[in-house]
Amino acid sequence: MTQTIYRQNGTLRQLFLALLLLSSGLFLTSCKKNFDNYNTNPNLATDSLLKLDYVGIGAFLPQMQRNIFIIGSPGDASGYQVQQNLNADLYSGYMGTPSTFNAGRNNSNYAFIPGWNNVAFNTAYNNIIAPWIQIKRRASVSNPDFYAVANILKVEGLHRVTDIYGPIPYTNIGAGGFTVPYDAQDVVYKQFFKELDSAILNLTQYLVKNPAAKPFQKYDFIYDGDYSKWIKFANSLKLRLAMRIVYADPALAKQKAEEALINSYGVFESNTDNALLKSSQGAIIYNPLSTITGSYGDIRMGANMESFLNGYKDPRLPTYFLAANDYPGTFKGIRNGINIISRDDRIGFSKLNIQDNTPVQLMTSAEISFLRAEGALRGWNMKGSVQDLYAKGVRLSFDQRGVTGADTYLADATSMAVPYTDPKENNNNVPAGSADLSTITIKWNDGDSFETSLERIITQKWIAVYPDGQEAWSEFRRTGYPKIFPVVVNYSSGTIDTKKQVRRLPFPESEYQNNAAQVNKAVALLGGTDNGGTRLWWDKK
Repeated sequence: MTQTIYRQNGTLRQLFLALLLLSSGLFLTSCKKNFDNYNTNPNLATDSLLKLDYVGIGAFLPQMQRNIFIIGSPGDASGYQVQQNLNADLYSGYMGTPSTFNAGRNNSNYAFIPGWNNVAFNTAYNNIIAPWIQIKRRASVSNPDFYAVANILKVEGLHRVTDIYGPIPYTNIGAGGFTVPYDAQDVVYKQFFKELDSAILNLTQYLVKNPAAKPFQKYDFIYDGDYSKWIKFANSLKLRLAMRIVYADPALAKQKAEEALINSYGVFESNTDNALLKSSQGAIIYNPLSTITGSYGDIRMGANMESFLNGYKDPRLPTYFLAANDYPGTFKGIRNGINIISRDDRIGFSKLNIQDNTPVQLMTSAEISFLRAEGALRGWNMKGSVQDLYAKGVRLSFDQRGVTGADTYLADATSMAVPYTDPKENNNNVPAGSADLSTITIKWNDGDSFETSLERIITQKWIAVYPDGQEAWSEFRRTGYPKIFPVVVNYSSGTIDTKKQVRRLPFPESEYQNNAAQVNKAVALLGGTDNGGTRLWWDKK
C-alpha cells in the first residue's frame, strides 16, 4: 500500500532567510522544482537575458500557480494529499479514505496529525508569498499589469489559507524582519478586496492602451496571458469572498458583490471563463487527485456524493466517479470519520474519475452563477432572478461535464438524497428518516422559505464545485448546507462537536516552535482556543 505523506518544515523565519538568499542571486530549492520546465534560471541569467521575454519577472508566476494546489511531478501527489485531500476534501463530504493512516487515528476522524496541518500554511508562504515578493520587487513599478496578475493569484491562494486557520500573517508580509504579526481575519479579507480592486483597475487600464497584448503569455498556465480573463477571474473571486463574509459583515458583502457585477468585464458567464490550471506552454500539469485515487489508492468517493447523486439520478455521476470494483455497475462511497480496520475493506469502492491530464479546477462559471443566485435571494442586484441564475448554474455544470438532460433534472420536484448503506459496517449507515439525511429537492419553488431556497442553491453549488473540497467545506461551514454526514468516530477529545463538525485546523506546530510570540497573539485574534472546534470570523450563522 502506498501512503506517501508530505512533510514540510518551513516557517516564516525560514521564508525571510530564503528571500535574502534569493535577492543575493541564490535559488530556493523549493522554487527550483517548479521551474524544471524552463530553459532559463532567472537567478543565474545575465541582466540582459533577464529582459528577454520578461523571464526575470515571468518565471516566478508558474510557481505561484502550481502551489495554490501543490502540483508535483508525475506520480508524486504527496504535497496535495496533506495540503487539502486529507482534510478539506474529506470534510466537504466529497471523498472518503479507505486507508488506516496512523493506525486509524488521523485527520479524517479529528485525531489531528500536526505534520499534516503544517503543509497548507507553509506552502503558501514558501511557494506563493515568496515568489510574489520577488514579482512585487521586480514588477510593481515597471510592469503593474503583471503585478496585478500576481496579486490575484496571491488572493486566490491565501484566502484558502485563512479559511483553514483564521488569522494569518498578511498585511505586513514583505515589510522586513524575521517575524511577522498575524492579522485578524476581517483585516485580511478587507485587504483582499483592496488588492483585487487595484488589480482590476490596473489590468483594465492596461487593456485600454494595449487591447491585444499578452506580454506574459508563456508563463500563464491558466489563461494563456489573456488579461480580460484575469479581470473576470478577479471580479468572480471578489464575489466569492463577498458572499463568504455575509453573516459577519453583510453591508460590506453586499457592496463588494454588487461591485463585481458592474465592472465592464463582469464575472464568469460561460465555461470558457473557467479558471483551470492546465498543461500549457510546453509544461505539463499533473492532477494530483489522479495519483491519490490511482496508484496511492488512498481516496474514494464520499458517502454524501453517493447519497445525493444517486438520489437525484444525476447524469454527472459517471463523470465524477467510476463504478466500484467490488460492486460492479454501482457507485459506492466511504463515509468520513469511520473506524477503518482494514484498507482492503473499502479499496474496491468507487475511484474518482480524474486522470493525470485533467485540469486542476480553481473556479467555474457554475459556482459564480450559484453565488449570484444567493445574492439575488438576499435582495442584491445580481443582474438576474434567483430562479434563472439557479437554473443557469445547473446548466453550466452539466455543460462543463459534457452531459445532457438539464431541463429534465431542473423539473424534478420529488427526488431527494437516498439513505446510505456501508456494506462492511452497519454502524456507518445513514437510514431513511435520519436527521443527517437531506430532504431537499431539485426543482425551484418561489414559494419556499429563505432557508429552504438557500439550501437548494448551496446543495446544487456543492455538486457543481466538485472536486474542490476546500471551497465546498468553507461554504458548508458558512451556511450549514448541504447536509454532510457527521463523523462516526470523533477522536478530538471533546474539542470538536460531532454535530457541528470541524470548523478549522490548528495553527502549524512549526509556528509554535519558531514564531511563538506571534502565533500566541494570533490565538487571541482567533477569539477561541486553537483547536478544530473554534469558529472563524466569518463563520457566524
